[in-house]
Amino acid sequence: MWYAYTIVAIFLLILLFMPKKLTLRELYLSAGVLGFGAWLGNALVGDVFKAFRIGPSPHTYFIDYIFISFVPLAIGLIFLNFLTHNKSTLYKWLWIVLSFLLVLGAVKSGYMVSMGWKTWYSIPVFIFVFLAFLPWHLRIMRSE
Repeated sequence: MWYAYTIVAIFLLILLFMPKKLTLRELYLSAGVLGFGAWLGNALVGDVFKAFRIGPSPHTYFIDYIFISFVPLAIGLIFLNFLTHNKSTLYKWLWIVLSFLLVLGAVKSGYMVSMGWKTWYSIPVFIFVFLAFLPWHLRIMRSE
């Protein structure tokens, strides 16, 4: 459980103290999209297909809801906050690696239990999210 508490605390501090480059409207829209995506992914892959379980026990605790609700949302908001039109592809790949290391840390600490889901299966999801979806999402929001 220490893993979940630590990660949530770190991302909360980053979100509170980072210089805000997104507008309030962009923050709200992105929070809705990212939160929905995180819950949908967890519900489909984790609950429906029983590929993994968040939390060390079969029972779901409050911290598990906070972790699923907050960590992917925070990662996405921080990524979008510092994403500019001229950011290099290296910036995006660093976020892919960071996200993979966070999932690997959850598995190694026992907080995420794989039940058929290999840790590396997350890499194509992160590639899609950071290289295609989030830049497209920001472009759509700013074009309106």
